[in-house]
Amino acid sequence: MNKILFIGTFLSHITGSKSISEKLQRDLSVSEISIVLISRFKNKFLRFIDIIYAVTFQNYKKIHIDTFSGQAFYIAEVSTYIAKFRKKKIILTLRGGALPEFYSKNNIRMQKVFTRASLIQTPSLYLQDFFLKQKIQIDYLPNPINLERFPYNRSNVKKNSLLWVRAFTSIYNPDLAVKTLLEIRKTHPDTTLTMIGPDKGLLNKTKKLINELKLKNAITILGPIQNDKLYKYYQTHQVFLNTTSYESFGVAVVEAASCGIPIVSTKVGEIPYLWKHDENILMTEINPLKFATEINRLLSSTKLQEKLSKNARKKAETFDWDTVNKQWKKLLDE
Repeated sequence: MNKILFIGTFLSHITGSKSISEKLQRDLSVSEISIVLISRFKNKFLRFIDIIYAVTFQNYKKIHIDTFSGQAFYIAEVSTYIAKFRKKKIILTLRGGALPEFYSKNNIRMQKVFTRASLIQTPSLYLQDFFLKQKIQIDYLPNPINLERFPYNRSNVKKNSLLWVRAFTSIYNPDLAVKTLLEIRKTHPDTTLTMIGPDKGLLNKTKKLINELKLKNAITILGPIQNDKLYKYYQTHQVFLNTTSYESFGVAVVEAASCGIPIVSTKVGEIPYLWKHDENILMTEINPLKFATEINRLLSSTKLQEKLSKNARKKAETFDWDTVNKQWKKLLDE
């Protein structure tokens, strides 16, 4: 049995949305591969203790670590140190869109961690490009998307409806979605916004802003929705807003594209590497007026909506699980 520890934060039982590693465990755990996820604790301290205990005492052949910037990088530091001491194979998957900025201030720390790894990969062409320029070898392996869970269907779209699917935290700019709606309603006064995602510190502040702008009747906040039920919202809304400040791959964007909902996004991180403006997505600045300009273009043109919808689906198909799974299985088997 090839037992592999996947180290990261796995809270789908709380948030309703599975991380990529959780999806890999679900789809790749077979008789010859056993993927164990560490950790499912919500509390950061308990999660850290659970990770260190597993890496130190569990029996495993390889360790895979979802690697992010900020405080989360400490998990990669400690885990790789212990795993290297135990002579285990180490796979790092760079996921954090802010890793280039983190590297510029912590390059020595990161280089020490990188030297312990047997393999470093990323689902982000943006991150690969950055680290290759630093002369650090990074392999590219895109995130898999099970397109069967996100079927293409545009037959039941509610007119002038916007959708936002992210966590309520600063890097995802929920206030930008709210302020964009305010601008859109100047030209399309019946426009509504649905916001989906867990609270990570900004939910109350967002609700306060909604009340201040008198948009309470135009915005529905649903909280976290299970990943396998998100397609219902992608299929029934007219425009998807991606308001993030950082993007290392953009799973939510690919899932939305798979369902055919036209996307308006910030042009940050991975987005310009994977998507083409006016071809399969609309890109703009982190500014409500500019977001509103692109959304108005969409709402005013059925032809543009159809073009983006069909082309986005074609792009999403390149990340289908059947296309990517052989690469993941080979990686974990070797």
